[in-house]
Order: sequence, then structure tokens, then C-alpha cells
Amino acid sequence: GHKRKNWKVRKFVLRADPAFLHYYDPTKVYNKPVGGFSLRGCLVSALEDNGVPAGVKGNVQGNLFKIITKNDIHYYIQASSKAERVQWIEAIKPLT
Repeated sequence: GHKRKNWKVRKFVLRADPAFLHYYDPTKVYNKPVGGFSLRGCLVSALEDNGVPAGVKGNVQGNLFKIITKNDIHYYIQASSKAERVQWIEAIKPLT
């Protein structure tokens, strides 16, 4: 698999049926997802502000949460605020 060591801005869309998280490149004009994954069997949790994964470069300012897929792929996502991070986690957890 591919390991990304830098941060990319992405727009996320959460779908409930089937439980799926799509992500889009906000700089692109067309409206097709650049990726996504099923939320079934995933684990989601908040990370402490010092919980940035080793080797990750870029401007990381906290409000992080992590999603681990059933295939053991780790996604680190940075919300714009602590409140938004809580909202994302609370929305995702029932779908896992």
C-alpha cells in the first residue's frame, strides 16, 4: 500500500447506506471522489494534539482523529476545530 507522509486538503462526504466515506480534491472542478472507503468494521478515535503520527510533515495543528479500516489502513484526519472533530466521530461511530 501507499503511505502518505504529508497533508492534503480534502473535502469529505459521509454516506450512511452503504456506510462509506468519500473524499474529494477541492481544487478540482469535476465532482468525482479521488478516494473513499467502507466504514463497516472500522475503528474511529480522537488523537491528542501531540498524537501526530511519526514522519508526517506539514502544518499539523491538532483536532486530529484516526480511522482504521478493517484492512488495517490508517487514515489521519484533521478537523477545523475540536467541536467539528467530535461531530465527525459521533457521526461515523454508528456506521462502523
